[in-house]
Amino acid sequence: MKFEEKLIKLRKSNGMSQEQLAEKLGVSRQAISRWESGDSTPDMINLLGLCECFKVSSDYLIHDDYESDEDMPIVQEKNEEITNIRAKRKEYHLVSAICFLLAVCCSIFGIFSSVNDVQFVLSVFTCTVLSGLTVVQFVLYLKKE
Repeated sequence: MKFEEKLIKLRKSNGMSQEQLAEKLGVSRQAISRWESGDSTPDMINLLGLCECFKVSSDYLIHDDYESDEDMPIVQEKNEEITNIRAKRKEYHLVSAICFLLAVCCSIFGIFSSVNDVQFVLSVFTCTVLSGLTVVQFVLYLKKE
C-alpha cells in the first residue's frame, strides 16, 4: 500500500476531514490533498506530525510493503519474543501446579499417618493451602492470554 493510500485510510478511520488534519498539522488543506493524490510528499516535520497524529511509525508510512506496524521486522521479532515468554510462563504454571499437586498428596498422606493432634492440624492446614495454590496454578495455566 502506497503512502497516499495509507494517509487516506488513516485519516478516514480517525474520522477526520482533510481540513481537520491540515489544521492539526498546521498546513493547508491543499497540502493534504496533494499528499493524498501522490502529487507531493510531506517534509520530515509534517511526516513526524502525521506519525504522532495517527500513532503510527514513520517506517509504516514510508514503506510501501508494510501493511501495518506489525509488518516491521523489529515488531515481528518482539512479537516472537513475547510469544516465547508466554509459552515459557505457561510451562512454569503447569510445572508449579503439578508440584503443588504432589505436595497436596503428601499432605493427605500426613493427615492419615498423623500420630497426634498437632500433626493432624498442620497436615490439614498444609493440605488446604497447597490445594488453593494448585488450583491457582492450574487456572493460570489454562488462562488465555
